[in-house]
This record gives sequence, C-alpha cells and structure tokens, in this order.
Amino acid sequence: MQASSAPQVRTLLLTDLVESTHLVERLGDAPAAALFRAHDRLVLELQQRWRGRLIDRSDGLLLLFERPIDGLGFALDYARGLRDLGREMQSKVPLQARAGLHVGEVLVWENSPEAVRQGAKSLEVEGLAKPLAGRLMALARPGQI
Repeated sequence: MQASSAPQVRTLLLTDLVESTHLVERLGDAPAAALFRAHDRLVLELQQRWRGRLIDRSDGLLLLFERPIDGLGFALDYARGLRDLGREMQSKVPLQARAGLHVGEVLVWENSPEAVRQGAKSLEVEGLAKPLAGRLMALARPGQI
C-alpha cells in the first residue's frame, strides 16, 4: 500500500449508534439484523447525496468528505433518518447517534486489490484529524453533532 505523498485537508465524520448492544439484546438477532440492513440502505443513500466515502463501519461510521458542508449535511440527515427509522420499527425503538465532525489533514491511500480480497478496506485514512474527530464524537450526547 502506498500512502499519498502529501496530507490532504478533508472532512471526517465519526458516528456511534447509541446503545447498539442494548438494542440488539432488546430486539433479538433477526429483527436487529433487519434494522441494520435498513440502516445500511440509509447510509448508502446519504453517502450518494452528500458525496461521502465510507471508510469503516461497526456500530458506528467513519466517513470522508471533500467539503465540510457535505459532512454536516450527511450528519444532519443521518440524525433525522435514524429517528424516522426508529419510528418505523414495530417496537418503536428510539435510534440516535453521537457524531464528531472535524476538518483536518489526513493521509489517504488505497490498498491493493489483493489486500482488499484478503479483507482489507479499500481506502485507508490516517492522521491526527482522525482521533480528533473521535474525541469530538465522545463529547457529543446522543443525537448531537
């Protein structure tokens, strides 16, 4: 893998789905899996709308944006989409995320096709901006950006 030669200024968005483990315990595996599939469809639609690049996901997201306004637009629409998704569930589960949005320099590189076939992410992002976005996210309360 080859890192870019110079840092790039990018917007990073880190999110954390609030009480995701409790959510799975409460719903059960199959209904939770259906919820997460709907969640993934929401994320994909918002990525396309706001020109984001999904770098990583677990019970949260790491997205990269060229422009801060796109990262903010994604974060706001994501918060609304989660609320709507929670209302649509039979059990009316409240869904919220906390989010950290930060603009800073990062190194970005693509992993080789072979590395991706072996399970690596297609795009890697590193730099001080990444943990700073994480620190901002940790300060947010549920539903806050």
